[in-house]
Amino acid sequence: MEKRPRIRKLDKEELRRMQLIQAEILGEVDRICMKYGISYAIEGGTLLGAVRHKGFIPWDDDIDIAMLRSEYIKFCKACETELDSKQYFLQNHSTDPEYRWGYAKVLKNGTSFVRYGQEHMKMKNGVNVEILPMDGIPANPLERVLFNWIRVCCRKIMYSEAGKVNAERAVLRLWYRLINKIPVEKAFAALDYLACRYDEKKAEYVTCLSLRDYWVKGYRGYKREYYINTKRAIFETKQVNAPQKDVELLRTLFGDDYMLPPPVEERNSHIPVTSVDF
Repeated sequence: MEKRPRIRKLDKEELRRMQLIQAEILGEVDRICMKYGISYAIEGGTLLGAVRHKGFIPWDDDIDIAMLRSEYIKFCKACETELDSKQYFLQNHSTDPEYRWGYAKVLKNGTSFVRYGQEHMKMKNGVNVEILPMDGIPANPLERVLFNWIRVCCRKIMYSEAGKVNAERAVLRLWYRLINKIPVEKAFAALDYLACRYDEKKAEYVTCLSLRDYWVKGYRGYKREYYINTKRAIFETKQVNAPQKDVELLRTLFGDDYMLPPPVEERNSHIPVTSVDF
């Protein structure tokens, strides 16, 4: 069996350098959205960091940006002419056919960032910010079960290129090798179908189709209004968009004690890295 590369652990200085590059990318995303009237909101750990730390959670290593599908389409279109191509690259399956995820990234050109287990993948890499498109969720519980099963299948097909190498168990690596034979375009087409069938403009709740949130107990997605009704918030030295009902969303994501930092032993960055170059 081929020897696996070592996991690269960022020290505090490297983590901070990466955070500042990500904050710079966030500023570029915000600039484009403000110029073209595109609605978005920081969420997840980025929203928690803005509320609790006025910037990054000190040990966090990514930025979470979400926008409704209709706004996401406008953003990708605006980037064709507005994004500074010397500095940044908008990555999705259209701009980089080797890219296998169902959301976009804005990469900082001239940097390198390789996640552990993805060393063999040919897609462009770099320090980045993820842009999550939010799509409608069916209101009918039974329909939602089928909806989620389709999402699971699509996500596994997309992930199979990585899973066939980095899954821990041999039987899983074999399984991923088998489903890796399914053209990834089939998965993208199926997600496009769900996005069209369950139009976010008609839905009360939305979700990012390609993230693994589907089997959370009682999960119904997030209120559509979080990504429409926004306010300006401080993140590091910048002003960015956050949901007006930020407390409500944070309680949904992290519970009522979201302002209480976790124990020291749980304050870990969650992206395993093989190599990084700023």
